Amino acid sequence: MPKPPPSPPSTAPLAQGWRKPVWVACGLTLFLLGLTALYWHTERLAHQYRKQQAFQVAVDRIAFSFKSRMDTYKMVLRGVKGYHDGSEQIDVREFQAYVTALNLQDTVPGLQGIAYVKRLSPQQARDHVQQLQAQGNAWYRIWPEGERFEYFPITHIEPADDVNQLVLGFDVGTVAQEVEALERARDTGELALTAAVPLLQFAGVPQAKGMVLYLPLYRGGAMPETLAQRRDRLEGWVAAPFRMQDLLQGMRQQLDKDIDLAIYDGPVVDAAVRLTPAVDVPEGALEEIRWFEPGGRQWTLVMRALPGFEARWRDTGAALVALMGVVLSLLVGGLTWVLATARDRAMALAMDMTESLRSTRDELQSTLNAIPDLLFELDPQGRIERYRPGGADMLHVPADMFEGRLLQDVVGPQAAAGCSAALEAAQSTGHVSGYPFSLDVGGQKRWFELSLARKGEPTGAGAQHMVALSRDITDRKLSEARTHQLAYFDTLTGLANRRMLLDRLDNALAWARKSHEVGALLFIDLDNFKQINDARGHRLGDALLLEVARRLEALLRAGDTLARLGGDEFVLLLNDLAPDMENAGRVALLAGDQVRTALEAPYGIEAHSYSSTASIGITLFPKHAEGVEDLLREADTAMYRAKDLGRNRICFYEAAMQADVQERMALEQDLKKAMAAGELAAYLQPQVAPDATLLGGELLMRWSHPVRGNVPPSRFIPVAESSGLILRMGDWMLQQACEALAQMQSAQRLVSLSVNVSQRQFRQDDFVERVRAMLELTGAPAEYLILEVTESLLIEDLDHTIARMTELVHMGVRFSIDDFGTGYSSLAYLKRLPLYELKIDRSFVQDTPDDPNDTAIVQSILSMAGHLGLRVVAEGVETRAQADFLTASRCDCLQGYLFGRPEPLGGWLQRHLAS
Repeated sequence: MPKPPPSPPSTAPLAQGWRKPVWVACGLTLFLLGLTALYWHTERLAHQYRKQQAFQVAVDRIAFSFKSRMDTYKMVLRGVKGYHDGSEQIDVREFQAYVTALNLQDTVPGLQGIAYVKRLSPQQARDHVQQLQAQGNAWYRIWPEGERFEYFPITHIEPADDVNQLVLGFDVGTVAQEVEALERARDTGELALTAAVPLLQFAGVPQAKGMVLYLPLYRGGAMPETLAQRRDRLEGWVAAPFRMQDLLQGMRQQLDKDIDLAIYDGPVVDAAVRLTPAVDVPEGALEEIRWFEPGGRQWTLVMRALPGFEARWRDTGAALVALMGVVLSLLVGGLTWVLATARDRAMALAMDMTESLRSTRDELQSTLNAIPDLLFELDPQGRIERYRPGGADMLHVPADMFEGRLLQDVVGPQAAAGCSAALEAAQSTGHVSGYPFSLDVGGQKRWFELSLARKGEPTGAGAQHMVALSRDITDRKLSEARTHQLAYFDTLTGLANRRMLLDRLDNALAWARKSHEVGALLFIDLDNFKQINDARGHRLGDALLLEVARRLEALLRAGDTLARLGGDEFVLLLNDLAPDMENAGRVALLAGDQVRTALEAPYGIEAHSYSSTASIGITLFPKHAEGVEDLLREADTAMYRAKDLGRNRICFYEAAMQADVQERMALEQDLKKAMAAGELAAYLQPQVAPDATLLGGELLMRWSHPVRGNVPPSRFIPVAESSGLILRMGDWMLQQACEALAQMQSAQRLVSLSVNVSQRQFRQDDFVERVRAMLELTGAPAEYLILEVTESLLIEDLDHTIARMTELVHMGVRFSIDDFGTGYSSLAYLKRLPLYELKIDRSFVQDTPDDPNDTAIVQSILSMAGHLGLRVVAEGVETRAQADFLTASRCDCLQGYLFGRPEPLGGWLQRHLAS
């Protein structure tokens, strides 16, 4: 029987294998289409929300800009009110200049002008009109005419253009809407805004209506406390008219042209009280209502979106999103079918990649283990996420001591700021290296060098993670410190060596030339040190040198430098001793004497006592163009001169300086003794009127020394100033003046007495109390005591000087500027100081009237003093020609040899009381 034909191979497995990816792809496509529909709907809602938010932001900006513009108007009115309160009378030209300076058209566009409205009684109104007509304004009148209980005319308005001139003289009290605002401003003391009223400047012009802001003006400037007082003291108002269209035109830069701004005068939206032109707005447009109260009135602001705003937010992307979503869904479905058939290939590829990553990781791990440096992985804020101790594990600390902490906290407070800067630099540039910091490790300080690098390329999404490497550089730091110590410090004493001294001296010389402060260089050499060193050995000599260094260091001020040049030679560098050579030489000599005294004391070394003195050479700087080597040579030369003169001495390089400083110190010692020995005496030189009538006198100090003879004040007063003796001498002279005034008061023969007060004396904290106590103790009349100060007193701390002088003036004491014209001579301080008189310096008087320059100076001082209401005393009047010139120039008081030489106060007082 025949065999049946073979059955075809079954396709069921193939169909089943193909059918499963198709169903998966179709299901995924439908799911993605659903997501597309949901996204499209959500995007529509988000679009509406963004449009609403944009409208809200625009509305807020418009409302804020409108309120700011009204606040600016108010600020301008308050400024004009302040100008009125600070002026005794408002002049038309001054008012015009003030308003012109405000530049209203640029700073506050939209404001029609600034005006004054006066409150006048009928009689005041008639006087006001007559006054202005008499000043050339024949056309001026108060209108509308008619008899009224009070008038409120516009008396000033700026800018005074042709339009604003139309309302001059108009009585705003005849307009009911303005009367309401005027009375509200008067009773509250605040700004008041009128309702919409016709502005007469624009009569017959469309949009002639506008508003006016009023601010009341009261007598005395300040607002009275009670209502009755405010109504009684009202002088008028400051007014600012404006039109709404001008205001909005000035704000066009701040307004959105696609949003309509409708303003209503009142709390409700009513077309009858709309202040802005009507605009067609589509139905359903976005709308926002705000309320605003300018000047006591309530305005309603309605802002609605115009078609232009809607056009900005026309949604054109919804259909495109739907189309792209459909296309993407179909593509994803197709890709899903492709990926479902390639699963085995993807698995094999993934296994290969995993194996490669493991190999790379192991290789990287072995590389990191071989690096000896500390390694930190940081987050964007600089916090340590991972820590690797390095191949040497030099810190021997667990990782949790670092992980979780900020790198700035790990490096310590001293290096935290620099570490933060390094982190910022690494984030900005990608890497930074070489930043040093220290850590305490096991009780030992170790130094590290930090390097930072950003992980990956910058993405623009903010800070990124970083890697930090920290290398131990302790050995290098110690080596650098040793090198620096050897290079700049003496190995025995630890003091600065010659190299550091030259560097410090170079800086000191540059600073002295810049600051105009004199410094000094002291070259110190121990006397007979070689004998001690040879006899007792170098060990004892070194111990002696260490003790010398210790004693000299104890004398150092902040900023001074002490150096050892080698052997037994030391150099002391002193900065900022004084602003002049003379005083600096005195201070340097005192410092040298302290050094010599300190080194003269016996030295106790190894239970034995040794004595050693020092020869000291001094040179001052800066002088001319000397360099540092020149100064060292000068000080060394001066030191050898001290040795040649017998050792244990101090010598200046400048021989004249040596003699002058010693003479100055001797004079200071004699002056101290003179105070106790009664060698100082008070003399008086009379001051007379042009007709030779005695007006007073100036007390002068004289010194009669038993050996020196009569020492001139020009010689001993500067010494007293620099040494501080001037304080006791000034108090004594003040006492002499007060006692003389008390005696003259008892005899009813009072004339004023002037006493010179030094700047140092005036600056004493208790100077005012000293003067008060002296007046109370003696009973002297304060109004006859004149304190003379120099112009140099006014250069520093003028406000404190004025306060102290004012306190004394309130006691009755008067002040005079001595030697006027030779010092500061600024009109600025003359206007502020509570002065009584000026004294023209004798250098200007002695060549008058022959010298035209001095004559002009004297006449200028007299003219200026006359305008300021100050009395003028001319010093050094010695000839009749000088006296006649000063009398003709109306000088108040004369002083000089022509009318009397200085004489002892006691003799003059006795003769004056008996006359």
